[in-house]
Amino acid sequence: MKKIIFSLCFFILHLGAQEFKFIDANISKEDEGIYALVEKYVDLNNQIKEFKKNNDENSSTFNGILSEFEKDKKTILAKIPDMIVGQKINEEAVARFLKAKEKLLDVQKKNINKPYIYTDATLNLVYFNIVESFYSSLFEVEKLFKNTASSEDLIATVDKAMENLQNSSNVNLDSFKSKITNPEELEKITLKERYISNAVDSYSEILKYLRSNADLLESNYIFSLLELQVWIDRINEAIGVSFVNIGKIVISALVLVFFISLRRFFANIVYFFLVQLFYRNKNDVDDIKVIFIENIKKPVGFLLIVYAISLCLTIATYPAPLSVNLSNFFHIVYAVLIAWLILRMLDGYGVVLVSKLAQKSGKKEVVNLIIKILYFVIIIIALLYILAQLGFNISAIIASLGIGGLAVALAAKDIIANFFASILLLFDNSFNQGDWVEVSGIEGTVVETGLRKTTIRTFDNCLVFLPNSTIMGANIKNWSKRRMGRHVRMYLGVGYDATPEKLENCVKDLKELLYTSPLVAHEDDGALKYGDHTTKYRQNLVSINDLEGYKNACYVALSEFADSSINIELYFYIKEIGGKDFREARQSLMLEFMRIIEKNGLTFAFPSRSIYIENLPPLDLQAKAIK
Repeated sequence: MKKIIFSLCFFILHLGAQEFKFIDANISKEDEGIYALVEKYVDLNNQIKEFKKNNDENSSTFNGILSEFEKDKKTILAKIPDMIVGQKINEEAVARFLKAKEKLLDVQKKNINKPYIYTDATLNLVYFNIVESFYSSLFEVEKLFKNTASSEDLIATVDKAMENLQNSSNVNLDSFKSKITNPEELEKITLKERYISNAVDSYSEILKYLRSNADLLESNYIFSLLELQVWIDRINEAIGVSFVNIGKIVISALVLVFFISLRRFFANIVYFFLVQLFYRNKNDVDDIKVIFIENIKKPVGFLLIVYAISLCLTIATYPAPLSVNLSNFFHIVYAVLIAWLILRMLDGYGVVLVSKLAQKSGKKEVVNLIIKILYFVIIIIALLYILAQLGFNISAIIASLGIGGLAVALAAKDIIANFFASILLLFDNSFNQGDWVEVSGIEGTVVETGLRKTTIRTFDNCLVFLPNSTIMGANIKNWSKRRMGRHVRMYLGVGYDATPEKLENCVKDLKELLYTSPLVAHEDDGALKYGDHTTKYRQNLVSINDLEGYKNACYVALSEFADSSINIELYFYIKEIGGKDFREARQSLMLEFMRIIEKNGLTFAFPSRSIYIENLPPLDLQAKAIK
């Protein structure tokens, strides 16, 4: 009992024998303990009530001043968990408290027939009981924390404390108050009741805060089990330096080095548990290992480093927990990194499994759509969690998307349409900065994609701005999405003096040239050859060559008997897709075509026209000669 009331010294010093006095604000400011913080919080709540009572809620400055009060309250709340585990016992204050409480009980018993004195003494005792109940809960929380209790135990303790707090404040003094006739005495009683009510409300808010942040007080659970403080003390005693905590520095450095070294092996550990133990098809397990480890290496590395930093900071503040703001920051970082890790795992292990499913079902489009939906769901969940950690009311955000969202959408539909179109363009990966595209009759290079418009530089050096909503509803040609293969289709016209044998040999030579030339894309030049390890599994989901931009069709054949020539059709893809390299490769192939035509004794046909006259009058050549 002594421990639970140590911090009441300031209250006792200002408590008279029969008169309840409030805590002086200046005294609270001088003290840096938890009692001072709590009293500041109570005082702020009292100021807020008075401010709301005496000011117009519709005034321009009302909300601004009120937000400043709430900001101060949040600042105090953030300090309380740290203060709980740093409490110190003041034996003298404990003794004074017990003595004052006994005196109040004696006054109450002796003045049962004096309404004002009895009521005043009873209210003082009620306040004593409320304060005792509140601070006893804080000491119980501290005890649980130092005894490595879980967050569930902490929550249960806080719930019980809130119940006891309400029970301690339930007292009915109406029968005694009705007998008090002195207006000044009634005013004092009313003022005291208001203060007690405000204190109960403030204590309840603090307890609710501790309940919602029970994980903060649980953050040192493992360290307490490992007797971290014992090791810190041993290191400090061995080194003998007092001005700095060498023990915490040494242990933090060891933790950091351990996790940095662990990140090289942790990906393999995750692979073992998620793949080796559950994946039944052992034929392609080696490929899966390469894919899986390569995909999760970076997110796992960052996750371990961030976790190591959080542990080091926890050690630095031990036995006090991390601050709320810092803890929320790490939670946000964890959410981002875990979402990234899950997405990378889906790209690796998940794609393999889904590929097998698509191969068996034959529904590539459906399975591919499911993967994209999973990506979207993971991103949305991570985003909502981050907003919750930042203090946003998720339920309110979702509800606001109703009537209010409809009104805003109607008022600024074009702006909203362009904004969401920009988001979709970024995730849709239709084009990137620097791509050669053709959109809505505009052809050029993408400069940037903004929140409202996309900027394109045309080849005649004109800058064009297209609204993103227009782009989303238009056909987009992206020439830069080609990985290999730029289309060439041409006709070689030879003269009609060509014999079938010569033509057959010429076609044969042309085929051999295109099928063997390093400048031409061949059948094996595709995504499976040049893509990553996931390509062979993704081919079961989509047409992988078409998706990645590989074209390799090639054929040569006689096509038609034209007016002036016999045409040989050549259909193939040059490997190079860049403008300069493509044109140089095409030139080299055309020169080889000419050499093959010449080699086979053929000639290129020139456009010609023959005229046939059916009725030509006879010519008297002899008469014309005499003339």
